[in-house]
Order: sequence, then C-alpha cells, then structure tokens
Amino acid sequence: MERNTRMNRAMNNKTESNMNDARDRKTDSVLFGSGKTRQGGLAGNQANKGMLTEAVSEKLGGSRRQAARILDAVLDSVADLLTIKGRVAIKGFGTFERKIRKGRTYKHPVTGENIDVADKETILFKPSKNLVNLTRPENKPKNPSDTTPPPGVFQA
Repeated sequence: MERNTRMNRAMNNKTESNMNDARDRKTDSVLFGSGKTRQGGLAGNQANKGMLTEAVSEKLGGSRRQAARILDAVLDSVADLLTIKGRVAIKGFGTFERKIRKGRTYKHPVTGENIDVADKETILFKPSKNLVNLTRPENKPKNPSDTTPPPGVFQA
C-alpha cells in the first residue's frame, strides 16, 4: 500500500514537471518576424483567410467582398487544376503537387502488433527560391515606405 502511494506521488510530480516544462517552452517561443513572445493559442503567428482578404483588398484598392471573391476564385482554380493536372506551378511563388504516399507497416508501440497503413493521397507545396528569399528576416524592409520589390517580382 505504501509503495503504491509513493509511486503515485512520484508520477504526479513527474506530470506536474512535464506540464511546467511545456508551459515554459510555450512562453519562450518567439513569433516569426517579430521579437514578441506568443500570447495565447498555438497559432499566434498564423495568418488566416480573412487577413489575406484584407491584404488583397488594400493592394487592389477595392472592397473586401470583391477581394474575397477574387481570392476564392484563385483558390478554387488551384484546387480544380490540382484535380485535373496533378500539379500547379506558379512562377515566383511555388508549386503545388498531388502525390500518393505509399502505404507501410509499423509496429504498435504497446502491443508490438504489426499494423498496415494504406496508401494516402496528399498535396505537397514547394516554395520557389524567390518566395523563400522574400520571407527571410534580413530581406524585410526596415522602413515601411521602402517597399520596392526585388528585381523579377511582378507588381500590380
């Protein structure tokens, strides 16, 4: 009986320690492109479709509704072309490609039983060198008025 109590206390201490470590790692993480630390949620540094729509409407000087329609049309076209062609390359941005990940057999870690996983269809995205270079921190303009694009980048 006493042995079980000691083991339970040891397990509780270990669990609390792991939880504290996880909290520390979360608060120590830094957002991409800024010196700020994460403030709640795992996706604190992630843009969403609404943010993209807002950015498109500002660049085009139109309404958000019009920008949303344009964005939806582009995304639908990419999805349709992936279905039909299997690959969509956008020069200066990247390549979307439909691939089949081969099935495999793995061992269950607890039971040791062999489990077969079927083939899986997935979509890969490979960014272009231009996109990778544009998103590097050293390439970001220090002054917001200094936003001239690098050579070879289309400006609407």
